[in-house]
Amino acid sequence: MLCLFVIGCDKEAAKPTATPAIPVTTAKAKMGTFPVKRTYPAIASPVWEVDIIARVEGWLETRHVRQGSLVEKNELLFTLQKAPFEADLLSATAAVQQAEAQELLAQVIYDRNAPLVASGAIAAEDLDQYKANLAVAKAEVVAAEAQVIQAELNLSYTEIRAPIQGRIGATSIDPGTLLIPGTANSALCTLIMVDPIRINFAPSANEFPEYLAKWTTDTPLHAEVVIPRQSTWKRDGIITFVDNAANPNTSLIRMWTDVDNTGHDLLPGQYCEATVTMNVLEDVVTIPSTALVQVASEQYVWVVGSDSKVTETKVVVNFQQDGTAVLKSGVKSGDRIVVEGMLKIRTNGTLIKEAEPPSAPGTPPPSLKSGETKKND
Repeated sequence: MLCLFVIGCDKEAAKPTATPAIPVTTAKAKMGTFPVKRTYPAIASPVWEVDIIARVEGWLETRHVRQGSLVEKNELLFTLQKAPFEADLLSATAAVQQAEAQELLAQVIYDRNAPLVASGAIAAEDLDQYKANLAVAKAEVVAAEAQVIQAELNLSYTEIRAPIQGRIGATSIDPGTLLIPGTANSALCTLIMVDPIRINFAPSANEFPEYLAKWTTDTPLHAEVVIPRQSTWKRDGIITFVDNAANPNTSLIRMWTDVDNTGHDLLPGQYCEATVTMNVLEDVVTIPSTALVQVASEQYVWVVGSDSKVTETKVVVNFQQDGTAVLKSGVKSGDRIVVEGMLKIRTNGTLIKEAEPPSAPGTPPPSLKSGETKKND
């Protein structure tokens, strides 16, 4: 019995093991302004698109620009054979001189016979005829001058110039081809303006009342345009057009904004994204969306107390945008909440600690000192 008593005295009572703190990532709830944005898929198109067409019939003599190149306004693009039109201009000029000679003759005859009516040397009817001949001669001069103007126009049409600055498209018509207006052989190419460039997008018709509320107060709506996977390209524009009806097949409303495209990085027909700032909320509390825990139809966050223990707190979310949740209620500015590692937490009062940031590739574990290498067991 004595032996058993001694053994029992040497045995120490078991102590409870402390639960280790769970590593998580936390962030603080913030209060401030928050822009309400809508992002839409968009497609670029030229602001101006012009079909370059021959206006007179003639032989294409020279193509002055390379297909697909940038051209300046009034730059010479094509030249038609000029000789036939120069001949027409000379002929029209000669016709004017002939008409002026006939006018002069009619004027002389009228002036010579006008005094003879009073003496009865000629009948009044004859003088009326001379007067009418003079009027006809004057009209023929005007008609001949009009033919000169038309001949000059036709001659000018032999030089086809760029009406706008832009990029010229492909052409299948080569020098030596007879161009005939009104036929397939009159369309030389298409010229499009590439700067600025038009961004077309289409919000849902259900969003139209929100847009209408802005326009009725003359509030300009800004659209930020980006090219996916090109983080350095970003442009800002103002919506300048809204269609007067929704597409009956898609229930979408077409809108556009024109933006700067100085470097010609965005091509007509290329897809991009347009983000419209609808409103700016003041004094709202925001948290990272990753902090939200969905339980049935309600949402919760884990709020960290001053003792590094968490409390499950119900929140009411107004909306989420770009990884941020805008709250109606639940937490206040400055509250520290768990944003990563929530699945490790099971109950209120769980002790947490801030997780160490991930090491860069190639960084040795913190347990190894400088110069040490890990030995295989």
